[in-house]
Amino acid sequence: MGEVKQIKTLKEIPREELFAPGHRLCAGCGIPQLVRLALKAVPGPKVVVNATGCLEVATTIFPYTSWGVPWVHIAFENAAAVASGIESALKV
Repeated sequence: MGEVKQIKTLKEIPREELFAPGHRLCAGCGIPQLVRLALKAVPGPKVVVNATGCLEVATTIFPYTSWGVPWVHIAFENAAAVASGIESALKV
């Protein structure tokens, strides 16, 4: 992998939005901002592995989604296994 560019100022945050507005998370919830910034900060290809919870339910109300990256919903107990499998597949 190449060298990761360190973001030092707000102006250096990528402008591309990978987490769309219009989700149904609670007003004042901090999770949407954390997800937006995490998706912008992580370099390279991204796949979100999301166990059942309010983030999963409120961002994927059929037929809409807030995710601008590949996304997979899985059960609590196999989240780590699915994420490591996807990581291995991306390395091939």
